[in-house]
Amino acid sequence: MKKSTPGVISVDEAYSKAAVLARLGISQKFWDKMLDEGLPFANVGHTRWVIGRDLIEHFKKHSIIKQDVAQ
Repeated sequence: MKKSTPGVISVDEAYSKAAVLARLGISQKFWDKMLDEGLPFANVGHTRWVIGRDLIEHFKKHSIIKQDVAQ
């Protein structure tokens, strides 16, 4: 099993919930929020899995772009 790299998600890999939480340093609460927002997942046994491509698309869809406001 290869060592995971924090913050790195590959579009062509599947990740367990535990792997996503560890790689992205997110909490259970944030994971639940992503699922509530529509992140696709599959249940395999007692584990939820997500595809890297879906995770990246979810972040793109929910990204915020900072707007410069002239004052």
